[in-house]
Amino acid sequence: MRISPEQFTKKKLITVAILILFGAVGRYLLKDIPNIETITVVSLLAGSLLGGVWTLVVGLAVVATTDMLIGNTSILLYTWSAWTAMGVFGWVLRKREKKPFRHALALTGMGILGNVFFYLLTNFGVWHIGGLYPHTLNGLAQSYIMGLPFLKYQFISTLIIVPSVSIVALTVWNALPVFLADRRQAAILRAQAIVTKE
Repeated sequence: MRISPEQFTKKKLITVAILILFGAVGRYLLKDIPNIETITVVSLLAGSLLGGVWTLVVGLAVVATTDMLIGNTSILLYTWSAWTAMGVFGWVLRKREKKPFRHALALTGMGILGNVFFYLLTNFGVWHIGGLYPHTLNGLAQSYIMGLPFLKYQFISTLIIVPSVSIVALTVWNALPVFLADRRQAAILRAQAIVTKE
């Protein structure tokens, strides 16, 4: 992923700030409900809409800032890597047309795949360095079995939060340039009308 000046347009920077703020506030407010979170949707949207460096940065920024408030565990490297990778699942869809309902459905599908990846990586991390399970194949299997209830909640979270937030975000993403162009055109017409009167 190369960094180019077009990654830092005003529209993209504003979108980055909104996604990070929404993801962080949502994660903090939902912290007491296991695996119901907003990082999935903001990471997917960052990869899909913004691409480039933001594919990785948005999810990482959300988890890093919220972990300072709510903490993490010894498997921090695994969880941070998994959240960072979630943006890549959205990045896969970056070239698709951004029709709100259709694209939100695609993002939800990628979110489910991302949940499975998160589950596999983080439960491996729990087995590897979490100290809860013996370092045997049975211990690894036990780690995955014990993680299934958390995966279920993550699926529920993705099936509710990703489509509902994505539809709104994609509608605004598509409508904003048209709205701003109309405002610019109206301002130009007003300026021309003032000059004509003078």
